[in-house]
Amino acid sequence: MLKRLMPGLTALFSLALSVGIVSAATLVVGKPDTACPNPQYTTIGAAVSAAAAGDGIEICPALYPEQLIITKPLTLRGIDVNGVNRVLLQPTLTDLSSLATEAVITVSNTHGVTIQNLAIDASHNKVGGCSPGVAGVHFSNSSGVLENNAIFGAHLATPLGCTTLPFGNGFGVQVDASQEGAFTVWINGNSIHDFTANGVQVNGACTACTQPPSITAEITGNSISGVGPSSGIFQFGVFVLNGAVAKVINNVITEGLCGALSISDCINQRSEGVTLRAIGDGTVVDGNIITNAQSGIFINGANLLTVTNNQIRNIDAMSGMDIQGSASGFFTNSVIANNSIFNVGPIDQNASADEEGCGINEYSGSGTFSGNQIWQNTVSDAYCGVAHVGADPVYFGTYFNTLYTQLNSDQYPNTYPPATEP
Repeated sequence: MLKRLMPGLTALFSLALSVGIVSAATLVVGKPDTACPNPQYTTIGAAVSAAAAGDGIEICPALYPEQLIITKPLTLRGIDVNGVNRVLLQPTLTDLSSLATEAVITVSNTHGVTIQNLAIDASHNKVGGCSPGVAGVHFSNSSGVLENNAIFGAHLATPLGCTTLPFGNGFGVQVDASQEGAFTVWINGNSIHDFTANGVQVNGACTACTQPPSITAEITGNSISGVGPSSGIFQFGVFVLNGAVAKVINNVITEGLCGALSISDCINQRSEGVTLRAIGDGTVVDGNIITNAQSGIFINGANLLTVTNNQIRNIDAMSGMDIQGSASGFFTNSVIANNSIFNVGPIDQNASADEEGCGINEYSGSGTFSGNQIWQNTVSDAYCGVAHVGADPVYFGTYFNTLYTQLNSDQYPNTYPPATEP
Protein backbone atom coordinates (compact mmCIF):
# COMPACT_ATOMS: atom_id res chain seq x y z
CA MET A 1 0.00 0.00 0.00
CA LEU A 2 2.79 2.42 0.84
CA LYS A 3 4.48 1.86 -2.52
CA ARG A 4 1.21 2.36 -4.33
CA LEU A 5 0.26 5.57 -2.54
CA MET A 6 3.55 7.39 -2.31
CA PRO A 7 4.30 7.55 -6.08
CA GLY A 8 0.93 9.22 -6.51
CA LEU A 9 1.85 11.93 -4.02
CA THR A 10 5.26 12.34 -5.65
CA ALA A 11 3.68 12.68 -9.09
CA LEU A 12 1.29 15.33 -7.80
CA PHE A 13 4.14 17.31 -6.29
CA SER A 14 6.20 16.96 -9.51
CA LEU A 15 3.26 18.24 -11.55
CA ALA A 16 2.95 21.25 -9.25
CA LEU A 17 6.65 21.98 -9.76
CA SER A 18 6.40 21.67 -13.54
CA VAL A 19 3.59 24.20 -13.84
CA GLY A 20 5.19 26.63 -11.44
CA ILE A 21 2.76 26.22 -8.55
CA VAL A 22 5.68 25.61 -6.20
CA SER A 23 9.39 26.20 -6.56
CA ALA A 24 11.25 23.94 -4.15
CA ALA A 25 14.60 24.96 -2.72
CA THR A 26 17.11 23.00 -0.65
CA LEU A 27 18.36 24.56 2.57
CA VAL A 28 21.45 23.12 4.30
CA VAL A 29 21.95 23.11 8.07
CA GLY A 30 25.28 22.49 9.77
CA LYS A 31 26.84 23.21 13.15
CA PRO A 32 29.96 25.37 13.33
CA ASP A 33 33.28 23.50 13.31
CA THR A 34 31.74 20.33 11.84
CA ALA A 35 32.07 18.89 8.37
CA CYS A 36 29.20 20.20 6.26
CA PRO A 37 29.12 21.32 2.61
CA ASN A 38 28.07 24.97 2.35
CA PRO A 39 25.67 25.26 5.30
CA GLN A 40 23.30 28.19 5.14
CA TYR A 41 21.96 27.83 8.70
CA THR A 42 23.40 26.70 12.00
CA THR A 43 20.08 25.60 13.50
CA ILE A 44 17.26 23.49 12.10
CA GLY A 45 14.71 25.88 13.57
CA ALA A 46 16.12 28.80 11.58
CA ALA A 47 15.91 26.78 8.36
CA VAL A 48 12.34 25.74 9.12
CA SER A 49 11.36 29.37 9.68
CA ALA A 50 13.05 30.51 6.46
CA ALA A 51 11.80 27.68 4.24
CA ALA A 52 8.86 28.03 1.91
CA ALA A 53 6.20 25.36 1.59
CA GLY A 54 7.60 22.41 -0.35
CA ASP A 55 11.26 23.13 0.40
CA GLY A 56 13.72 20.52 1.55
CA ILE A 57 16.07 20.90 4.52
CA GLU A 58 19.25 18.81 4.51
CA ILE A 59 20.83 18.46 7.95
CA CYS A 60 24.50 17.65 8.42
CA PRO A 61 25.63 15.24 11.18
CA ALA A 62 25.82 16.89 14.61
CA LEU A 63 23.99 17.21 17.92
CA TYR A 64 21.10 19.68 17.71
CA PRO A 65 19.42 20.51 21.07
CA GLU A 66 16.30 21.72 19.25
CA GLN A 67 12.58 21.19 19.70
CA LEU A 68 10.71 21.81 16.44
CA ILE A 69 7.18 22.71 15.39
CA ILE A 70 6.45 22.27 11.67
CA THR A 71 3.34 23.91 10.25
CA LYS A 72 3.97 23.78 6.48
CA PRO A 73 4.90 21.13 3.90
CA LEU A 74 8.64 20.46 4.27
CA THR A 75 11.17 17.65 4.00
CA LEU A 76 13.70 17.25 6.82
CA ARG A 77 16.46 14.83 5.95
CA GLY A 78 19.66 13.86 7.72
CA ILE A 79 22.51 13.52 5.24
CA ASP A 80 25.82 11.67 5.06
CA VAL A 81 29.02 13.72 5.28
CA ASN A 82 32.35 11.91 5.03
CA GLY A 83 30.84 8.59 6.05
CA VAL A 84 28.97 9.97 9.09
CA ASN A 85 25.19 10.29 8.96
CA ARG A 86 23.84 10.49 12.51
CA VAL A 87 21.87 13.68 13.06
CA LEU A 88 20.82 13.77 16.73
CA LEU A 89 17.97 15.97 17.97
CA GLN A 90 18.16 16.04 21.75
CA PRO A 91 16.33 19.04 23.21
CA THR A 92 15.29 19.82 26.76
CA LEU A 93 11.57 19.43 26.19
CA THR A 94 9.31 22.29 27.20
CA ASP A 95 5.68 23.21 26.62
CA LEU A 96 5.88 25.09 23.33
CA SER A 97 2.87 27.09 22.17
CA SER A 98 0.68 25.50 24.87
CA LEU A 99 0.58 22.21 22.97
CA ALA A 100 -0.97 19.21 24.70
CA THR A 101 2.12 17.12 23.97
CA GLU A 102 5.79 17.93 24.42
CA ALA A 103 7.46 16.34 21.41
CA VAL A 104 10.90 16.66 19.87
CA ILE A 105 9.19 17.26 16.52
CA THR A 106 5.57 18.37 16.34
CA VAL A 107 3.88 18.42 12.92
CA SER A 108 0.77 20.55 13.32
CA ASN A 109 -2.13 21.48 11.03
CA THR A 110 -0.39 20.74 7.75
CA HIS A 111 0.31 18.07 5.17
CA GLY A 112 3.17 16.83 3.00
CA VAL A 113 5.80 16.74 5.77
CA THR A 114 8.58 14.17 5.38
CA ILE A 115 11.06 13.37 8.17
CA GLN A 116 13.95 11.06 7.26
CA ASN A 117 17.17 9.73 8.78
CA LEU A 118 17.11 11.61 12.08
CA ALA A 119 17.92 10.37 15.59
CA ILE A 120 15.15 11.80 17.78
CA ASP A 121 15.70 11.67 21.55
CA ALA A 122 12.85 12.67 23.89
CA SER A 123 14.59 11.62 27.11
CA HIS A 124 15.36 15.16 28.29
CA ASN A 125 11.89 15.82 29.64
CA LYS A 126 10.67 16.59 33.17
CA VAL A 127 7.18 15.14 32.85
CA GLY A 128 6.20 12.76 35.64
CA GLY A 129 2.47 12.26 35.16
CA CYS A 130 -0.33 11.87 32.65
CA SER A 131 -0.25 15.42 31.28
CA PRO A 132 1.25 16.96 29.24
CA GLY A 133 1.93 14.18 26.79
CA VAL A 134 5.49 13.25 25.83
CA ALA A 135 6.47 11.94 22.39
CA GLY A 136 9.37 11.66 20.04
CA VAL A 137 7.29 12.77 17.05
CA HIS A 138 3.72 14.05 17.16
CA PHE A 139 1.53 14.39 14.05
CA SER A 140 -1.45 16.54 15.06
CA ASN A 141 -4.12 17.29 12.43
CA SER A 142 -1.47 16.48 9.84
CA SER A 143 -0.34 14.10 7.12
CA GLY A 144 3.16 13.07 6.18
CA VAL A 145 5.94 10.50 6.08
CA LEU A 146 8.20 9.36 8.90
CA GLU A 147 10.86 6.94 7.67
CA ASN A 148 14.26 5.52 8.53
CA ASN A 149 14.55 7.43 11.80
CA ALA A 150 15.65 6.36 15.28
CA ILE A 151 13.02 7.51 17.79
CA PHE A 152 13.67 6.91 21.47
CA GLY A 153 13.66 8.26 25.01
CA ALA A 154 9.94 9.01 25.39
CA HIS A 155 9.91 7.76 28.94
CA LEU A 156 8.96 9.36 32.23
CA ALA A 157 10.97 9.51 35.41
CA THR A 158 7.82 8.59 37.37
CA PRO A 159 5.37 6.70 35.14
CA LEU A 160 1.77 6.63 36.29
CA GLY A 161 -1.00 4.24 35.38
CA CYS A 162 -3.40 6.81 33.91
CA THR A 163 -6.93 5.48 34.16
CA THR A 164 -8.31 7.14 31.01
CA LEU A 165 -7.34 6.37 27.44
CA PRO A 166 -4.73 6.11 26.11
CA PHE A 167 -3.50 4.45 29.35
CA GLY A 168 -0.29 6.19 30.27
CA ASN A 169 2.18 8.62 28.79
CA GLY A 170 5.37 8.44 26.78
CA PHE A 171 4.95 7.63 23.06
CA GLY A 172 7.56 7.09 20.39
CA VAL A 173 5.22 8.31 17.65
CA GLN A 174 1.84 9.90 18.36
CA VAL A 175 -0.78 10.50 15.65
CA ASP A 176 -4.06 12.20 16.50
CA ALA A 177 -6.45 15.02 15.60
CA SER A 178 -8.34 17.75 17.41
CA GLN A 179 -10.35 18.80 14.36
CA GLU A 180 -12.32 17.20 11.56
CA GLY A 181 -10.46 16.24 8.39
CA ALA A 182 -8.68 13.43 6.59
CA PHE A 183 -5.14 12.71 7.77
CA THR A 184 -2.71 9.98 6.66
CA VAL A 185 0.70 9.26 8.14
CA TRP A 186 3.21 6.74 6.76
CA ILE A 187 5.53 5.35 9.46
CA ASN A 188 8.11 3.20 7.73
CA GLY A 189 11.47 1.62 8.54
CA ASN A 190 12.04 3.33 11.89
CA SER A 191 13.80 2.09 15.02
CA ILE A 192 11.52 2.93 17.96
CA HIS A 193 12.52 2.10 21.54
CA ASP A 194 12.77 3.30 25.15
CA PHE A 195 9.19 4.54 25.49
CA THR A 196 7.03 4.29 28.60
CA ALA A 197 3.58 3.64 27.14
CA ASN A 198 3.38 2.99 23.38
CA GLY A 199 5.83 2.76 20.50
CA VAL A 200 3.29 4.05 17.96
CA GLN A 201 -0.11 5.40 18.97
CA VAL A 202 -2.80 6.32 16.42
CA ASN A 203 -5.87 7.85 18.06
CA GLY A 204 -8.96 8.73 16.05
CA ALA A 205 -10.79 10.43 18.91
CA CYS A 206 -11.73 14.08 18.80
CA THR A 207 -13.80 15.43 21.68
CA ALA A 208 -14.41 18.77 19.95
CA CYS A 209 -15.54 17.33 16.58
CA THR A 210 -19.14 16.89 15.48
CA GLN A 211 -17.81 14.19 13.14
CA PRO A 212 -14.73 12.15 14.02
CA PRO A 213 -11.67 12.83 11.87
CA SER A 214 -10.54 10.26 9.33
CA ILE A 215 -7.11 9.08 10.47
CA THR A 216 -5.17 6.45 8.55
CA ALA A 217 -1.70 5.19 9.41
CA GLU A 218 0.56 2.85 7.45
CA ILE A 219 2.98 1.32 9.96
CA THR A 220 5.40 -0.85 8.01
CA GLY A 221 8.83 -2.38 8.46
CA ASN A 222 9.62 -0.81 11.84
CA SER A 223 11.57 -2.27 14.75
CA ILE A 224 9.71 -1.50 17.99
CA SER A 225 11.23 -2.49 21.34
CA GLY A 226 9.69 -2.01 24.78
CA VAL A 227 10.52 -3.19 28.29
CA GLY A 228 7.19 -4.86 29.05
CA PRO A 229 5.53 -4.86 32.47
CA SER A 230 8.66 -3.58 34.20
CA SER A 231 7.54 -0.08 33.14
CA GLY A 232 4.76 -0.40 35.74
CA ILE A 233 1.92 0.47 33.33
CA PHE A 234 0.31 -0.95 30.22
CA GLN A 235 2.79 -0.86 27.34
CA PHE A 236 1.84 -1.48 23.71
CA GLY A 237 4.12 -1.71 20.68
CA VAL A 238 1.43 -0.35 18.34
CA PHE A 239 -1.86 1.06 19.69
CA VAL A 240 -4.67 1.95 17.24
CA LEU A 241 -7.90 3.22 18.77
CA ASN A 242 -11.10 5.22 18.53
CA GLY A 243 -11.99 4.83 14.86
CA ALA A 244 -8.51 5.15 13.37
CA VAL A 245 -7.63 2.78 10.53
CA ALA A 246 -4.17 1.25 10.21
CA LYS A 247 -2.10 -1.05 8.05
CA VAL A 248 0.34 -2.68 10.49
CA ILE A 249 2.62 -4.70 8.24
CA ASN A 250 6.01 -6.44 8.51
CA ASN A 251 7.09 -4.92 11.81
CA VAL A 252 9.28 -6.60 14.42
CA ILE A 253 7.89 -5.92 17.91
CA THR A 254 9.34 -7.11 21.20
CA GLU A 255 8.26 -6.18 24.71
CA GLY A 256 9.12 -8.01 27.95
CA LEU A 257 8.07 -11.02 30.00
CA CYS A 258 6.56 -11.10 33.50
CA GLY A 259 9.81 -12.05 35.21
CA ALA A 260 9.38 -12.08 38.99
CA LEU A 261 5.86 -10.60 38.86
CA SER A 262 2.93 -12.81 39.79
CA ILE A 263 0.58 -13.66 36.95
CA SER A 264 -2.17 -11.40 38.34
CA ASP A 265 0.21 -8.45 38.83
CA CYS A 266 1.66 -9.01 35.37
CA ILE A 267 -1.77 -8.94 33.72
CA ASN A 268 -2.55 -5.65 35.50
CA GLN A 269 0.55 -3.95 34.03
CA ARG A 270 0.90 -6.00 30.90
CA SER A 271 2.55 -5.44 27.54
CA GLU A 272 0.92 -6.16 24.19
CA GLY A 273 2.51 -6.24 20.74
CA VAL A 274 -0.34 -4.76 18.68
CA THR A 275 -3.43 -3.39 20.43
CA LEU A 276 -6.62 -2.49 18.53
CA ARG A 277 -9.47 -0.80 20.37
CA ALA A 278 -12.71 0.27 18.67
CA ILE A 279 -10.86 0.71 15.38
CA GLY A 280 -12.14 1.79 11.99
CA ASP A 281 -13.22 -0.69 9.32
CA GLY A 282 -10.53 -2.14 7.08
CA THR A 283 -7.59 -2.28 9.48
CA VAL A 284 -4.93 -4.86 8.51
CA VAL A 285 -2.33 -6.56 10.72
CA ASP A 286 -0.12 -8.72 8.49
CA GLY A 287 3.32 -10.30 8.47
CA ASN A 288 4.52 -8.99 11.84
CA ILE A 289 6.91 -10.77 14.20
CA ILE A 290 5.84 -10.24 17.83
CA THR A 291 7.80 -11.68 20.75
CA ASN A 292 8.05 -11.50 24.56
CA ALA A 293 4.75 -9.99 25.62
CA GLN A 294 1.70 -10.88 27.69
CA SER A 295 -0.54 -10.71 24.62
CA GLY A 296 0.77 -10.69 21.07
CA ILE A 297 -2.26 -9.03 19.48
CA PHE A 298 -5.11 -7.69 21.64
CA ILE A 299 -8.31 -6.82 19.77
CA ASN A 300 -11.23 -5.07 21.46
CA GLY A 301 -13.90 -3.98 19.02
CA ALA A 302 -13.51 -4.27 15.25
CA ASN A 303 -15.32 -4.82 11.97
CA LEU A 304 -13.74 -5.91 8.68
CA LEU A 305 -10.38 -6.50 10.38
CA THR A 306 -7.76 -8.72 8.73
CA VAL A 307 -5.12 -10.41 10.90
CA THR A 308 -2.94 -12.69 8.78
CA ASN A 309 0.53 -14.21 8.47
CA ASN A 310 1.83 -12.98 11.81
CA GLN A 311 4.38 -14.86 13.90
CA ILE A 312 3.77 -14.58 17.65
CA ARG A 313 6.28 -16.14 20.07
CA ASN A 314 7.06 -16.31 23.78
CA ILE A 315 3.86 -15.07 25.38
CA ASP A 316 3.21 -15.32 29.11
CA ALA A 317 0.21 -14.61 31.37
CA MET A 318 -2.35 -14.12 28.58
CA SER A 319 -2.77 -15.44 25.01
CA GLY A 320 -1.17 -15.14 21.60
CA MET A 321 -4.25 -13.22 20.45
CA ASP A 322 -6.94 -11.92 22.79
CA ILE A 323 -10.22 -10.93 21.13
CA GLN A 324 -13.07 -8.95 22.71
CA GLY A 325 -15.89 -6.82 21.38
CA SER A 326 -16.76 -4.74 24.41
CA ALA A 327 -15.03 -1.47 23.40
CA SER A 328 -17.35 -0.99 20.41
CA GLY A 329 -19.95 -3.61 21.29
CA PHE A 330 -18.97 -5.99 18.51
CA PHE A 331 -16.31 -8.04 16.76
CA THR A 332 -17.67 -8.80 13.30
CA ASN A 333 -16.88 -9.76 9.69
CA SER A 334 -13.17 -10.21 10.32
CA VAL A 335 -10.53 -12.73 9.23
CA ILE A 336 -7.94 -14.34 11.52
CA ALA A 337 -5.88 -16.64 9.28
CA ASN A 338 -2.47 -18.18 8.61
CA ASN A 339 -0.90 -16.97 11.84
CA SER A 340 1.78 -18.99 13.66
CA ILE A 341 1.84 -18.84 17.45
CA PHE A 342 4.50 -20.54 19.59
CA ASN A 343 5.15 -20.90 23.33
CA VAL A 344 2.15 -19.46 25.17
CA GLY A 345 2.33 -20.17 28.87
CA PRO A 346 2.58 -21.09 31.56
CA ILE A 347 0.62 -24.31 31.07
CA ASP A 348 -0.64 -24.46 34.64
CA GLN A 349 -3.67 -23.68 36.76
CA ASN A 350 -3.31 -19.94 36.05
CA ALA A 351 -4.31 -20.63 32.45
CA SER A 352 -7.50 -22.35 33.61
CA ALA A 353 -8.36 -19.80 36.30
CA ASP A 354 -7.68 -16.75 34.10
CA GLU A 355 -9.14 -18.31 30.93
CA GLU A 356 -5.90 -17.56 29.10
CA GLY A 357 -2.88 -19.41 27.70
CA CYS A 358 -4.34 -20.07 24.23
CA GLY A 359 -2.98 -19.33 20.80
CA ILE A 360 -6.18 -17.44 19.95
CA ASN A 361 -8.69 -16.57 22.66
CA GLU A 362 -12.16 -15.10 22.05
CA TYR A 363 -13.77 -13.79 25.24
CA SER A 364 -17.32 -15.09 25.60
CA GLY A 365 -19.86 -12.46 26.65
CA SER A 366 -17.70 -9.47 25.67
CA GLY A 367 -19.85 -8.17 22.82
CA THR A 368 -21.55 -9.36 19.65
CA PHE A 369 -19.53 -11.83 17.58
CA SER A 370 -20.67 -12.66 14.03
CA GLY A 371 -19.37 -13.30 10.55
CA ASN A 372 -15.76 -13.91 11.60
CA GLN A 373 -13.45 -16.46 9.98
CA ILE A 374 -10.74 -18.23 11.98
CA TRP A 375 -8.82 -20.63 9.80
CA GLN A 376 -5.45 -22.22 9.05
CA ASN A 377 -3.70 -20.93 12.15
CA THR A 378 -0.85 -22.92 13.70
CA VAL A 379 -0.38 -23.09 17.47
CA SER A 380 2.48 -24.92 19.16
CA ASP A 381 3.25 -25.28 22.88
CA ALA A 382 0.25 -23.72 24.61
CA TYR A 383 -2.50 -24.51 27.10
CA CYS A 384 -4.99 -24.47 24.20
CA GLY A 385 -4.91 -23.87 20.48
CA VAL A 386 -8.05 -21.79 19.93
CA ALA A 387 -10.77 -20.82 22.39
CA HIS A 388 -13.67 -19.44 20.37
CA VAL A 389 -17.26 -18.38 20.82
CA GLY A 390 -19.89 -20.58 19.24
CA ALA A 391 -20.74 -17.99 16.59
CA ASP A 392 -17.21 -18.18 15.13
CA PRO A 393 -16.36 -21.68 13.92
CA VAL A 394 -12.71 -22.62 13.47
CA TYR A 395 -11.41 -24.34 10.33
CA PHE A 396 -8.22 -26.20 9.46
CA GLY A 397 -6.25 -25.36 12.60
CA THR A 398 -2.92 -27.10 13.18
CA TYR A 399 -1.86 -27.77 16.77
CA PHE A 400 1.27 -29.18 18.36
CA ASN A 401 1.80 -29.78 22.08
CA THR A 402 -1.41 -28.07 23.15
CA LEU A 403 -3.18 -29.44 26.22
CA TYR A 404 -6.51 -28.66 24.51
CA THR A 405 -6.71 -28.12 20.77
CA GLN A 406 -9.99 -26.18 20.68
CA LEU A 407 -12.39 -24.93 23.35
CA ASN A 408 -15.84 -23.42 22.95
CA SER A 409 -15.46 -20.52 25.38
CA ASP A 410 -19.25 -20.08 25.59
CA GLN A 411 -19.33 -23.31 27.57
CA TYR A 412 -16.96 -21.98 30.26
CA PRO A 413 -18.39 -18.88 31.97
CA ASN A 414 -15.81 -18.76 34.76
CA THR A 415 -12.80 -21.03 34.21
CA TYR A 416 -11.42 -23.20 31.45
CA PRO A 417 -10.83 -26.95 32.02
CA PRO A 418 -8.08 -27.82 34.49
CA ALA A 419 -4.48 -27.77 33.32
CA THR A 420 -4.01 -31.45 34.10
CA GLU A 421 -1.70 -33.51 31.92
CA PRO A 422 -3.47 -36.52 30.37
